[in-house]
Amino acid sequence: MNSAFIDTNVIIRYYAGDSEARETLEPVLSGEIVGYINSIVFSEVLFILLKLLTDMKAYELKRRPQIVRKTLKMLDKQIAFLQGYFTELEINKEIKQTALDIMRQYGLLPNDAIIAATCKHYNIDTIITFDEDFKRVPWLTVLP
Repeated sequence: MNSAFIDTNVIIRYYAGDSEARETLEPVLSGEIVGYINSIVFSEVLFILLKLLTDMKAYELKRRPQIVRKTLKMLDKQIAFLQGYFTELEINKEIKQTALDIMRQYGLLPNDAIIAATCKHYNIDTIITFDEDFKRVPWLTVLP
């Protein structure tokens, strides 16, 4: 394995200081493995961090853009981490169509289906995640 897709839950747990997530990401952070994400993971990570730092729900954050702006300034280190250690893969029309097929066939939710479709499109056969749902996708090896 020279590359792997990194799921949102691993990154969030890493930020929280989870030892299993730190150990799991170590080969990516050391450059031994190329870690990939897509815009879904980027968005989910930022959204979860915004909610955690503000202790607000999405509908509350929507009504308070000043809090979003202020909190985003506090996330510079986490954004630099995402952009520095992970290669972001683009999502195109073909990936979206494949995601719909994956939802129909394996019952994944939309974001997970887009992640699985991204992996398929870019020939990535390994995903680092704590989400058991990806084990339903036959072409993916789920780690840890």
